[in-house]
Amino acid sequence: MGPDHTVEVARLSPHRRLARCSCGGGTYHLHWDAGTFRLTEGAVWFLVQTLHEALGPEGAGVVWLGSVGLRLAPGEGWQLLGLLQEGLRHGQEGAEALYLRLYRAN
Repeated sequence: MGPDHTVEVARLSPHRRLARCSCGGGTYHLHWDAGTFRLTEGAVWFLVQTLHEALGPEGAGVVWLGSVGLRLAPGEGWQLLGLLQEGLRHGQEGAEALYLRLYRAN
């Protein structure tokens, strides 16, 4: 995904971030270390709900995204949850900015 059609909506680090693009009606791309996961907005909301219910006080565990598991060290689960929540809050703003950038390019 090139920068011409993606908008970063949340970032923890260069290797842990959430972007939104125009593909698939506003698909989110979760970049977590070496993996990138393409998620619909509904899937992001579901993941947020799942993390709320599944994370213990340490914020550690394994989260499965399809057939791929993310092993989260203590505190990382809460970081992932915060990243997703921030991205959903700013996702609408990002979608509008993306539309304006694409519109102005044409």
